[in-house]
Amino acid sequence: MKDSQIQNVLLEQLHDIQLPDPIGWWPLAFSWWILLFSITSILIGIAWYYFDLKRRNIYRKTAIGQIEEIVNNSNLNDNDKIAAINATVKRVALTAYGRLSTASLHDQAWLDFLSETASYIPQPEHLQEVLNLAYRPNHKDGITYSQHNLSAKQAVDIWQEYAKKWIKGHHQ
Repeated sequence: MKDSQIQNVLLEQLHDIQLPDPIGWWPLAFSWWILLFSITSILIGIAWYYFDLKRRNIYRKTAIGQIEEIVNNSNLNDNDKIAAINATVKRVALTAYGRLSTASLHDQAWLDFLSETASYIPQPEHLQEVLNLAYRPNHKDGITYSQHNLSAKQAVDIWQEYAKKWIKGHHQ
């Protein structure tokens, strides 16, 4: 029995197996820091780009709002509306392309400039004639006084639609 007593004494001295503490998630491994930094940098870059794009395109939104005000202004006749829309488009061109390249443009050179800076937006066929209506004597609405039987109201609609498309879509 000595052997069994010795074994019992030895068994009583044994303790349960002690497992190490589980590995925690903190501190992060180096590769996790790199991943976290990369994702944060990408998100900050996307946010920066988005807000910068919005800031750079404020003039477009403002100009479209001005065109809406011009068209809805009942104090202006159609010829004056065409001239005011043209002035708004000219201000947008000055903002986007600078005074040197746009301030002196008029007539066909102005239309060519508009076409070149937004080549994928088709120009209406008689846009030069529409713009010329701004400088003709005022007539009552509904009277056609163009070679292509355009009324002043139709001319305003044509110029307004093209101007909005150009403002939204011109490229720098």
